[in-house]
Amino acid sequence: MREIIVFFLNGKEYGIEIIGMQSLEKIQEIRPLPDAPDYILGTVKIRDGIYPVFDINSKISTLAGPGGGQAVEYTKILLLRTKAGTVACLVDRVDKVLRAEGEDVQPFPKMAMTKDTDFVDFVVRRENRLIVVIKPNALLTEEQVKCIRELDFSKIEEEES
Repeated sequence: MREIIVFFLNGKEYGIEIIGMQSLEKIQEIRPLPDAPDYILGTVKIRDGIYPVFDINSKISTLAGPGGGQAVEYTKILLLRTKAGTVACLVDRVDKVLRAEGEDVQPFPKMAMTKDTDFVDFVVRRENRLIVVIKPNALLTEEQVKCIRELDFSKIEEEES
């Protein structure tokens, strides 16, 4: 049995296995991080931690096809466990937790797999739709992992004090 949290980006439905998540949070202020690469939107402080905000939207947009989806206001933050540690990702909204098993869980089609879609884990069939399930450990490239690990949060922590 796989437990998948369903979320939306630009009006399109995706999923992440709950085991790959640290928590689900309400949207909070995103603080800029000077000299951060484009895929880091800033940082967010959640309880006692400061997390980089990874631009999951630009990463996943490769699946949406031409035109992508319609932009929607972000309302939730997913804290995901990645090779670089915990990162925050902004999403439009979160729907529910799905439980899937057997024929409802299918591999992502090999013919659709590219280096730009290697973050897809599998597909869940639900009624008349397919939900692409993301694997957090594959969201970041090795270069991005290295860069995120080297980010300096000390200036942000000093500002918070």
